[in-house]
Amino acid sequence: MENYIICEKKANQPRIHVKICQHRCNDIDTCQTFQDYIRSRPADETVKGSDAASLSQENVIFPTAA
Repeated sequence: MENYIICEKKANQPRIHVKICQHRCNDIDTCQTFQDYIRSRPADETVKGSDAASLSQENVIFPTAA
């Protein structure tokens, strides 16, 4: 399970996938566990950016007017 890290903020189930952590967490810039994981991985394996603009547009759902 090399793509999982232990999140210090999650109490019940602290193991979280890195991509989920990267896209949902607001503290990835200061999280030591996440930063250690990123430094230990080759640059071509990591996903760049933490905002929604870096996500693939095929999975984005836009709200419809009611």
